[in-house]
Amino acid sequence: MRQLLLTICFSFFFFSSFFYAQSGCPGCVVNVPAGFPADTIYLPDLPNGVKGTPYDRDVSFRLPKTTTPVNLIDSTTPPGLTITKFEILSVGGLPPGLYYQLNQSVFDPAIQTDGCMKICGTPLESDSFELTVKLKATVFIITKESSFPMSIYISPKVSTTDGFSITNPTGCGSVTVSFTNNVPSNGNEGFSYVWDFGDGSPTSAAETPASHTYGQSGQYELSYQAIIDTAGFLLEHIKVLGIECTDPPFYGNPDLYLVISQPDGTIVYNSSPAINNASLPYIFPVNIKLGAGNYNLKVLDNDAGIKGTDDNCGTLSFNILSDGTLVAGGLTIEMNILHPVDTIRSVDTIIVYPQPALPTINAPNGLMSCQGSTGPVLSSSYGFGNQWLLNGNLIAGATDFIYVPTQSGSYQVQYVSAYGCVATSDIASVLIHPLPALPLWFNYNNSLRVTNSANLPAHYALQWYNASTLIPGETGIWYCSLASGTFGLQVTDLETGCTNFYAAPVVHNQNYNCLLGTQTPELLAFDILPNPTTDGQVLLRMIEPLNVGGTIRVWDVTGRLLQIMQVVAGSNTFSMDLGSLSSGVYAVEILAEGFHGLGRVIRI
Repeated sequence: MRQLLLTICFSFFFFSSFFYAQSGCPGCVVNVPAGFPADTIYLPDLPNGVKGTPYDRDVSFRLPKTTTPVNLIDSTTPPGLTITKFEILSVGGLPPGLYYQLNQSVFDPAIQTDGCMKICGTPLESDSFELTVKLKATVFIITKESSFPMSIYISPKVSTTDGFSITNPTGCGSVTVSFTNNVPSNGNEGFSYVWDFGDGSPTSAAETPASHTYGQSGQYELSYQAIIDTAGFLLEHIKVLGIECTDPPFYGNPDLYLVISQPDGTIVYNSSPAINNASLPYIFPVNIKLGAGNYNLKVLDNDAGIKGTDDNCGTLSFNILSDGTLVAGGLTIEMNILHPVDTIRSVDTIIVYPQPALPTINAPNGLMSCQGSTGPVLSSSYGFGNQWLLNGNLIAGATDFIYVPTQSGSYQVQYVSAYGCVATSDIASVLIHPLPALPLWFNYNNSLRVTNSANLPAHYALQWYNASTLIPGETGIWYCSLASGTFGLQVTDLETGCTNFYAAPVVHNQNYNCLLGTQTPELLAFDILPNPTTDGQVLLRMIEPLNVGGTIRVWDVTGRLLQIMQVVAGSNTFSMDLGSLSSGVYAVEILAEGFHGLGRVIRI
């Protein structure tokens, strides 16, 4: 519109004209910090934002009263002149997705120089953006346009969670990994995925792939990509570069506005009110979503005040693929059509450690022994990192490469590598046989006799010794000693090969010759009740009464005579008191004419 008309209508604009670049941004609040001079230019940089995150900021500014502050920025403007009017023409270079709204666009510096601008929307790109604020200053009837810089930084959106998580990321020999997708589609369209397992196997496009097995040792980088294409196509702005309409001379530039119709003819965008006296190129922020089909764009000149009708400055058709420069006759525009796509990439590492070879158990002494003797000595094929087990349970502290078993059982050794990988040997069955019962014997008149033959093994062998010298041929349950000395008896369990030995001193009694058959006693020719005895009170019971009187004698295992008791004829039971004797095994002898019996009693 003509400059003359602008000057004439100045008061109207001052009191009632508000410049709206986007109707979706609500009003702002003026809040210029204290301390700034009255005649200055204050245009602060915008606060930072984050891509894909809603942005809503108020920016207050102060315009100068004279050209002196303007001269500091634009040296072509002479200082010291009083500015009679300021008009904010545009704010260009905003990040895609952000828009602005001024509380007013025309200022009378004599009355007011403070204003504010609301910046709102959702930034669609991350970068540092340099903004340009175009101002038109009027000094008397002379106008001059100047540009002032501002800046804003939009940082990339940082995901607060990894794209995926895995279970069982490390293992030995072979690892089977399962996956959890932390960016699920929840059944919505527009999500696509690529999983690269890092082991040369085919990639997967599944939302959550099946468990994957890494069968070879090594380190694998698992990479994940999620592409989220759900925003569609957004016509962010239209930059008008050329038009095929003009206003009459001295009327200035056309007052432009845009009208966009969707394929069915419905108007979806109208940028009214028009931009007065628009200087090209001029950017119209649009911010509408586009669908399928061809849209229609009209660029119009608001001439209601001159010709009565609006001039058509150009018409063209476009669609979602029309990003860039379009020409239709004398109309040239540049469309910025955005197709926001979020891409989330995550990586993780799977480590498969080498599985060590199974350890082997060596037993140079064999796996069987007798209790108390030098038994099996087990050794691992690994010199370190060992842990021994008995019957499947860890043996506390048994971590040397050698282990000496003390009991029968199933022994294994585990090898634990530096990576914590475990290999367990086969079972080594160790058998430690118990010793046969001690072959106790007692001395009866130089006759050394086994106290209780029932304690001998089922299959046994006996051998008598004089001190440590084997007595040839003496392998029975009794032995006739011919002299004083220390005699011993060894018993061998023929099934296990284990032996036991009992020895005691013997004092030879010259009054007896145990080699004479007539003096051989009849073993266990009577009962002793109770046996064993706790209080020493016992009853001797014979099958038949004695025909004549006799003698009862009690001997200890060394052959010492401890008690003598006379018995009368005609009785077959005799009471004895052994309470004065200490715990042990004693021989009891009944000697009468025609009868010679021998038994044993245990005092406990």
